Amino acid sequence: MAIRDDIISRITTNLSGHTSYSISSELPYTTDQVLYLKNMRTVYVDEQQEEVTALFNTLDNNDINQTSTTVTAYLAVDAKNQTSDIDTVVSNVLLARDGVTAPIKDSSVTTSIENDVLTYSFEYNFVTV
Repeated sequence: MAIRDDIISRITTNLSGHTSYSISSELPYTTDQVLYLKNMRTVYVDEQQEEVTALFNTLDNNDINQTSTTVTAYLAVDAKNQTSDIDTVVSNVLLARDGVTAPIKDSSVTTSIENDVLTYSFEYNFVTV
């Protein structure tokens, strides 16, 4: 499953009307730089993290597993000079979860401010059986 690719595709679609913002297919960091801080107003999506746990153990060892996948995306903006559509952009990035086929899906956002840079961290969680 390429959940990261599905999220990037949906964010690209959701932000198509917001010309001040873009999305990158690169990871949000290199060995020496945090790219979302360097390229503000660009959404970066991190690699997906998966955790597989046994949901039901069976006598014939054909256990039914549950896979929890977490993907994090980042967007940094100038805290003093935000665009007027930032709330819509944040909502559209959160709604990228709808581009993934999973019975249970959730997304949330947290913010942090450092040196006049407001960073939005989006977390997407998906559970499949």
